[in-house]
Amino acid sequence: MSLAAAKPSVVVVGGGLAGLTAALRLAEAGYVVTVLEAEGRVGGRARTLEVGGEPVDRGFQSVFTAYPRTRALIRDIGMTPRDLVAFDRGAVVHDGAQWARMSPSPAGVARFPWFRPGDVVRLARLGAEVAGAPDAALLSGHEREEDIAGYLGRLGFSETSVEGFFRPLFGVITADPALSSDAGYFRWLLKMLLRGRAVVPVEGHGMIAAWAAARVRQLGGTVRTGCRVDGIRTDPDDRGTVTGVQVSGGEWLEADAVVVAAGANAARALVRDLDRQAARDLDLVPRGVTTLVYELAGSFHSGRTIVLNGAPRDGAPRIDLVCQESNLLRPGPGRGVRLLATAVHGEGGRPDPGALEAAMAERAESWNPGFGWRAHARLAEVVEHPAAQFAVPPGVRDDLPDVATGIENLLLAGDFTMHPSIEGAVSSGERAAAVVARRLSDAVARGH
Repeated sequence: MSLAAAKPSVVVVGGGLAGLTAALRLAEAGYVVTVLEAEGRVGGRARTLEVGGEPVDRGFQSVFTAYPRTRALIRDIGMTPRDLVAFDRGAVVHDGAQWARMSPSPAGVARFPWFRPGDVVRLARLGAEVAGAPDAALLSGHEREEDIAGYLGRLGFSETSVEGFFRPLFGVITADPALSSDAGYFRWLLKMLLRGRAVVPVEGHGMIAAWAAARVRQLGGTVRTGCRVDGIRTDPDDRGTVTGVQVSGGEWLEADAVVVAAGANAARALVRDLDRQAARDLDLVPRGVTTLVYELAGSFHSGRTIVLNGAPRDGAPRIDLVCQESNLLRPGPGRGVRLLATAVHGEGGRPDPGALEAAMAERAESWNPGFGWRAHARLAEVVEHPAAQFAVPPGVRDDLPDVATGIENLLLAGDFTMHPSIEGAVSSGERAAAVVARRLSDAVARGH
């Protein structure tokens, strides 16, 4: 086909936020875009469930208003600030003996019981440093060569501050209770926390993907769900050119370019025979998260807050974070109460859901003895994410794959090209779209 004869077509494999962002930017540029998503609905790891007819998130995704590219995506698909509900600033921590609220205000930091006076000064200094630094400088700074635990120790933070604040909070955000992720990534995350709010769309995180898919369709693109891609085809006379994808069931879709925006494991399987270096770079260590979704007879806690388990880690199955999401999404009489209890299990293997359920009951009876947890809580869903994020110890981000592969018209999109976050996924989708548009434009100019 002559690219001069028709607008080039692009197939995007994967309907998560990276793939939908790439598709949206390409559709805006006038390309013929088809998104193929294997699951029954778009969103990838950011899908939203329905429990009792109400939206419930899957337990580990976060959107911060300081995410610049995610903020732009949300605006461009038509969502407004009214569509986003903010968590209360800070968090509530229980160390097994007492409650404490961590507020980002100077007075709140000073009152936090696990901060020593020197910790307050150090955190203020660190916060001012990262808040004013460019994102790229934080992510690429020399701090990426050391892990979070070592970095905090080098700065002089006390053990009580690490165990009472940094480990409970950032251990959940990074799915890494050992705090072995690189400190450059930590510094960027701290800036996001300080410069913005954690928010939830009014219909759950899946609302972003659903609206992005709708916008792609409005622009003339196609979004197909329940459509698994089995392989990528290349020109039999030129293995360096992709010609389309093979869909499960034998269907063949031609394309002038293909963007692989599936999860790291699926992406590796698709590109393994085409670009071995990219496949090796996609061989990442997964970190797992399991979320128990409960329906409650009454409210377990008030406020739009998260509750962090700061008790010492003893190796037993444990719940690391609790969020009564119904306090944010569709609260009110008759709506029911929905609570998420999330366990981070890193590289240690998936815990038994029954053991986690027992751990949650034990935590609930300790945190709120008068609630009557066993009588008033019903487990409605268990959501397991064996590859919720990928591990980023020092050095890993330096070796992540680029969006460009060794094949001119085969691109990658996903947080695995940047860092494990929604912002990483959205930014990667935009980068992939820009490369596709530039290369296809060059091809049209050459008359191929």
